[in-house]
Amino acid sequence: MHVAGEENPADLVSRGVSANELVTELVSDKWKYGPSWLRKPKSSWPSQVYEAIDFPVEELEQKKTAILATITASPDPLFLRYSRYLRLLNLVGFVLRFARNARCKPENRYRGKVLDAAEIMAAKLVLSKLVQKESFPDELKLLQLGKRVSSKSKLRLMNPYLDADGLIRVGGRLQRSREAFDVLHPIILPGFHPFTRLVIKHHHEKLVHSGISTTLAVVRDEFWPLSGRRAVTSVLRKCFRCCRATPHPIEQPIGQLPAARVTAGEAFECTGVDYCGPIYLKPAQRKAPSRKAYICVLICLSTKAVHLELVGDLSTTTFLMALNRFIWRRNKPKHIYSDNGTNFIGAKNALHQLYCMFQPGSAQDNIKQNLAQDGIQWHLIPPRAPNFGGLWQAAVKVAKKQLVRQLGDALQTYEELVTVLVSIEGSMNSRPLMPLSDDPNDCRALTPSHFLVRNMIRPLPEPDVRNIPLNRLGQYERLQSYSQRFWHQWRSEYLKELQVLYKTNPKQFKIDVGSIVILKDDALPPARWPLARVVDTHPGPDGITQSYLRTSGGEFKRAVSKICGLPCSED
Repeated sequence: MHVAGEENPADLVSRGVSANELVTELVSDKWKYGPSWLRKPKSSWPSQVYEAIDFPVEELEQKKTAILATITASPDPLFLRYSRYLRLLNLVGFVLRFARNARCKPENRYRGKVLDAAEIMAAKLVLSKLVQKESFPDELKLLQLGKRVSSKSKLRLMNPYLDADGLIRVGGRLQRSREAFDVLHPIILPGFHPFTRLVIKHHHEKLVHSGISTTLAVVRDEFWPLSGRRAVTSVLRKCFRCCRATPHPIEQPIGQLPAARVTAGEAFECTGVDYCGPIYLKPAQRKAPSRKAYICVLICLSTKAVHLELVGDLSTTTFLMALNRFIWRRNKPKHIYSDNGTNFIGAKNALHQLYCMFQPGSAQDNIKQNLAQDGIQWHLIPPRAPNFGGLWQAAVKVAKKQLVRQLGDALQTYEELVTVLVSIEGSMNSRPLMPLSDDPNDCRALTPSHFLVRNMIRPLPEPDVRNIPLNRLGQYERLQSYSQRFWHQWRSEYLKELQVLYKTNPKQFKIDVGSIVILKDDALPPARWPLARVVDTHPGPDGITQSYLRTSGGEFKRAVSKICGLPCSED
């Protein structure tokens, strides 16, 4: 109870006293609430110790523990020692002959150097009986006692029975057929036993490397392997000659996009280049032959903006002149990606010499030293790997399709063809990348041409003017605002669209140094594709091997899509 003359705790609450202050007041000497030890220091508080209580065993919760133990019988070493079915039969047949001769008189002994049909059949029966004893011990005991196999047995659907030789055979439903006894009642074998694999491999090679159905049908004339189709398929997948005749290229998981595809920068800062053609020009004179021309396609890797140049031939000089026209009209790229065409290799060497000549430290003026800091870096994709340049391959496809639709088979002069290419270039740069807004009434879309509004050869540092109203900006700052808004939307929306995969990611194929593979060659039939040995691998930043070096009459580099693995190489 409250002591007279002192303040009530309820009055403290009504006055807005906090909970901590209220507890402090209650445990102080001013109030007479609670036990006396509560008003003492915490170190002097009594400790509460729970005593251990012994409950009866019958009151405790009983939990059962289930332990599952399995016994796996390893196959006899005899089956793992030999890789040929006939060799194994000959071994067992000669052993049986020796045992029989040891029990016979000298005049009744076999003296031949080869086995006859009866001895080979006896060897088959002995090996089959050994396999069944290892794989079906429970079923064998039940059948020997005259009982049916268990309802959980793998043999329950085949109506098995025990023949006079002690072998488990298929009972089946074909007893009224006129086929041979072994065909009606084949010997049951486990599907993935080493002996079964030798039998399947023998018949597969005997039938000149036939298919799954044919091999399985011939094997079932004498044996009945469990899960036969899967067992035959596993053997045929490791057949060297079958893999050699129908090789399958290696498929790797989809790799990470290169930095040039996902990095914001000036348009054409990272450029891919490729050629398409030839295109025939209308001759100047009436009876003159038509002259060839080619289209040089340059595409920005980040914005997909396209630039088309008409060139007269595939020489290095012509390509360098087209590259100069592109630089002065569009932008000076820092990185150029291309395939391994001979004209591009020549251009690479020429640009490399030019870059070395303008390196800082040489006897050049300040302008040449500044140009040396902006030297162009050339990157070549692996040979015969067009999938590494899928972006410019797609641009070439679109340019050729539109060119055929507009011109057909008609011949054009040089000026007419340049005009058509400029119109195709504008059409390709107007392709939508993504909508500019989510408003259904707004039909505008972000296109590659938005990134070509302002494009300086040597861009200067500029402030962020995206949040400033356009009416407060000058003409130059307004162009800066447009470009910055487009790049912001590219970075915040379009870049995230590249996360989506458009096909199932395959399982990663492990490529080891020293393994034997098949080198894909489109100019030869699959049976004549050469063998090669992996000398070195070149995994990408994500750890996925995309291209590597190998040797077969020389060392060269190939992409993983041009390599066919050999599943039987481990054997």
